[in-house]
Amino acid sequence: MSDLKGKRIAVIEDNVTNLAVFATALRRQEVTVIQDAWNTSTVDFLLNNLPLDLILLDIMLRRGINGYDVFEQWQAVPELKDIPVVAVSSLDAESEIPKAQELGFAGFIGKPINLIDFPKQIANCIAGDTVWVSGR
Repeated sequence: MSDLKGKRIAVIEDNVTNLAVFATALRRQEVTVIQDAWNTSTVDFLLNNLPLDLILLDIMLRRGINGYDVFEQWQAVPELKDIPVVAVSSLDAESEIPKAQELGFAGFIGKPINLIDFPKQIANCIAGDTVWVSGR
């Protein structure tokens, strides 16, 4: 049985290929995936899809929006501020992990993700552990 079975995870990712890869990997673990490729009104999107166990957040989003700014907006919303958020990014992990840690992210997973490790990394974050890994 999967550690993720029955969990609800939001994926905020503007690249539809990455979105499909993450969603497929999670659905194989019997996760309910709530996906947003447009990255507009993410606060409303998340509030309308509560409860959530975790949010996966790309750092480089559409229209010059970055995940750090979006994350900080969420932190001002009582219903969202306690949901663990994991950055998933192709940006340089060496420079981005310290930023994510300082802001209070629950983890950072570099792209491309390792499909074998990904479900366990996500389960660890939901369980309260942190995960800080660079891409392959």
